[in-house]
Amino acid sequence: MWNRIVACACAAVLMTGSSCCAAGARDDLATLQQVASGGFYVDPNSSAARAMVDYPETASTVATLADTPQAFWLSATSPPSAVANQVRRYVDGAASADAVAVLVTYAIPQRDCGSFSAGGYSNGADYRTWSDNVAAGIGNREAVVIVEPDALTDRSCLSSEQVAGRMDLLRYSVNALSAEPNTAVYIDGGHSRWLDAPELASRLGSAGVDRARGFSLNVANFYTTAEQEAYGESVSALTGGKGYVVDTSRNGAGPPPEGPLNWCNPPDRALGSAPTTQTQAAHADAYLWVKHPGESDGTCNRGDPPSSVWWNAYAVAIVQNSGRRRNIHTARREIALA
Repeated sequence: MWNRIVACACAAVLMTGSSCCAAGARDDLATLQQVASGGFYVDPNSSAARAMVDYPETASTVATLADTPQAFWLSATSPPSAVANQVRRYVDGAASADAVAVLVTYAIPQRDCGSFSAGGYSNGADYRTWSDNVAAGIGNREAVVIVEPDALTDRSCLSSEQVAGRMDLLRYSVNALSAEPNTAVYIDGGHSRWLDAPELASRLGSAGVDRARGFSLNVANFYTTAEQEAYGESVSALTGGKGYVVDTSRNGAGPPPEGPLNWCNPPDRALGSAPTTQTQAAHADAYLWVKHPGESDGTCNRGDPPSSVWWNAYAVAIVQNSGRRRNIHTARREIALA
């Protein structure tokens, strides 16, 4: 499990010339058992990388996304019998690149309460087997895992009995993943405008955060990093000082104006900070790109592409809104795991 991070991962710089963070922040050598250098993994087969081939006319723009580390999402489309090998290939690829894989589990029954990202397994037994096999696929490789975005916070469609069942499944998944020696597990906690800090802390406790590294915030959302860190510090104080990660993939312009479905493919958004372990708050472990910036949030009741489908026009716009260029600079990073 991640114990302490001693330097940073940086994949891209702004046109203004801002550079990657310096190594050495948050050094705690007494706790180090293993050190992996190289930063977070850039998947050569990501949706952005494929889009560079499919849309050559915008390849130089989309390269900004393709060259930035992003999370690998695992869903029920990978059956229990196949997911271990899928995960193993991915974390082995990361290890070969001297990097750390970031994974997301997204297969819990009644996922997204029937909204645009509805899905997941139909029963708890299959989900438990799937979770075991995800953990087995990781094995002793170094990995960060975000557990089930929105599952803890969006329970509006569930009966009290179903809520209890979901919490059992979350605890099972957290226990299975945390049993792997070099896996840092973060239970998703929504964002600062969903639950108040005491309520999220209570739910995290029920989900087994004591067995996890901590929790994740802002996944697939747009709230500012500063707002999420203020919230994260409050939640951390109520959970024994647990760490957290913030999804900064699309929060460079902050949240869109209030309104129905304002979170669903809003226009005029911008990329946030590149993935790094150099953060501004005491318990923030990393900024990550969990959501893929070029993939749709869903149809949004207006005919947009389905959830997780590549949308090249949106991808190009979010890069252009950010003033990013392809001048990729990667500094040496050391991520300590224990």
